Amino acid sequence: MVKKMISQLSVLAVLIVFLTACSKQSEYTNVIPSDASAVAAIDLKSLINKAGFDDKENEAAKQKVLDALKSGMNAATFQQLEKVIEAPSESGIDVGSPFYVFTSPTFPYATVVAKVNNENDLNSSLDIMLKEQLIQPITETEDYRFTTMNGSLIAFNNSTIMIVAVNGNTQTEEAKKAIGNLMKQTPDNSIVKSGAFQKAMKQKNDVNFFVSMMATPKKYREPVSLALPPNIKLEDIIVLGGLSFEKGRIVLKTENYTENDEVKALIKKQQEALKKSNNSFTKYFPASTLMFLNAGINGEAIYNIINENAEFRDQVSIAKAAEIKDLFSSFNGDISGGLINVTMTNMPTFAAYAEVKNGSALEALYKNKQNLGLKKGEDIIELGKNEYVYKTKNMNVFFGVKDKFMYATNDELLYKNIGKAEDKSIKDTPYASDMKGKNMFVAVNVEAILDLPIVKMVTGFGGKEAKTYFDLASQISYLSSSSEGEVSEVDLCLKDKNVNALKQIVDFAKQFAGI
Repeated sequence: MVKKMISQLSVLAVLIVFLTACSKQSEYTNVIPSDASAVAAIDLKSLINKAGFDDKENEAAKQKVLDALKSGMNAATFQQLEKVIEAPSESGIDVGSPFYVFTSPTFPYATVVAKVNNENDLNSSLDIMLKEQLIQPITETEDYRFTTMNGSLIAFNNSTIMIVAVNGNTQTEEAKKAIGNLMKQTPDNSIVKSGAFQKAMKQKNDVNFFVSMMATPKKYREPVSLALPPNIKLEDIIVLGGLSFEKGRIVLKTENYTENDEVKALIKKQQEALKKSNNSFTKYFPASTLMFLNAGINGEAIYNIINENAEFRDQVSIAKAAEIKDLFSSFNGDISGGLINVTMTNMPTFAAYAEVKNGSALEALYKNKQNLGLKKGEDIIELGKNEYVYKTKNMNVFFGVKDKFMYATNDELLYKNIGKAEDKSIKDTPYASDMKGKNMFVAVNVEAILDLPIVKMVTGFGGKEAKTYFDLASQISYLSSSSEGEVSEVDLCLKDKNVNALKQIVDFAKQFAGI
């Protein structure tokens, strides 16, 4: 019974793997509806290579799998499966071409699309699954053939295969009808004519994708929709992106795409609110800072964006709007903030710096503290010229202006050393070079976090599972997020810079599984 189960699961895994591949656009993409709100393409061939599955060190593991399969199936079935494992193209799926995952308002089922390169080989692969009772007998229709597997539809013709996740008989019947129409689509009424699709799929990444705002859950769409001008629709805003596994890092890049001129103008204004950072304050933060933010901002441009919101203009008086404008306009340059330390006994320690024109904003804040709605036990006290402290029962926040920069911290020792360079600062961190030329940069120092006494204590009490997670996290150096012009980027950077990140992940998984 156990051998039978292993055999079935292995055959299923093999099929799923061979349905995942990525390359240039081909006619099988015609089945993707023109209104698809999200599409992703995965280059499996590249992923297999980067994961090291073709390395000689994996031959022994592959042989173990083959031996386990051989004992659980008849000779003819095993021979066909072995051929597919050794040469994935023998599955009938073109492993040098893409598979696509998409979702669409008119075809609301999670769907995978792949290219058929040999219908006879595909039939042989499906025969294996049928013998192992993983799928139902294949049924013929006018436009395609199909079978079912654990409730999902597998529909195919001589060029295209689709795996459609359906729930229940009603969805199954509806999907069957829609699939027939999709199989007959031409480029003119499919996604391939979309500019967003064409641009996204030309990127050289392991995974390429585009996502319309309409693909996000309703609870996230509504706030964004309310903040947009009435003549801009959510479907006009699309995010293009790519995920790549590189030596020592995993990189996710995104950028906005639209064909609406008003959206383009809005995006341009948003980009003008940020400017390249000069890294003016990095020397004031210790290298052990747990989380660090650095950005170059144009305060007046930020205010102009806010002022275009009709709700803001209706609720704020002219005099108050002028005060707010003065406050925002005083910020023009770098702004940096850092989470310095976390302990079990005190509030997390932070510090922040910002380039400002003068201290008038803080002075006005202090003079109008009676109108701030301070609660019992709260107060703002003037410590000196342009120096203040916000006092509460649990924490004091020191803030002020010094040498044309504003500062804030809840640590008295940091307050007393404001503007003093650290012996070993952010400039000495592994991510320091990544910050250059960026409009905004955020880094999470995983090494420093794992070195916290509180983390080590929790790990010590967490048993084997906690240690496994700690060991996995200890492979990471830092996580960063940045923007430069139109492109945003998220990087997960590992300590080992010489080995591809995907291979490092796979090797850790193999070690954990005892393979």
